[in-house]
Amino acid sequence: MLVLYKPSDETEALMLKHLLEERGIPVFLQSYQIPYYDGIARMMRPAWGEIQVAEDDFLLAREVLEDFLLEKKEERK
Repeated sequence: MLVLYKPSDETEALMLKHLLEERGIPVFLQSYQIPYYDGIARMMRPAWGEIQVAEDDFLLAREVLEDFLLEKKEERK
């Protein structure tokens, strides 16, 4: 598995997971958070966790993710 992206929160992670899975790319989410510690782990690591994909899917996943993030950036303008 390769790290594709480090989302800022769980909502972003789940949204991107769904986006990639819709395109047939299996995704593994690895959270850095510690249950019941109310965000203490975020002091040590600014990201919520990691989105990981298989090495064979990495290039396609990166392309899908970059296109999506570019669209979101353009929408904010």
